[in-house]
Amino acid sequence: MKTATQTIPLSNITSERLVKRAALSTFRALRAIGNQSKKVPALIAQAGTDIQSAWQESARQNA
Repeated sequence: MKTATQTIPLSNITSERLVKRAALSTFRALRAIGNQSKKVPALIAQAGTDIQSAWQESARQNA
């Protein structure tokens, strides 16, 4: 019995699409980092307020 073998392409992804997907993923990650970095000043301000409040409370407890 004779069998013939044929190759079957596993995907039709061209390098152009691969580059586009990589670029899109990179840009989305950069935008997410940018959006998260906008929250940093508010977090630092809140931390400063919390530290100041804790400092004042610790002085009252020991008095």
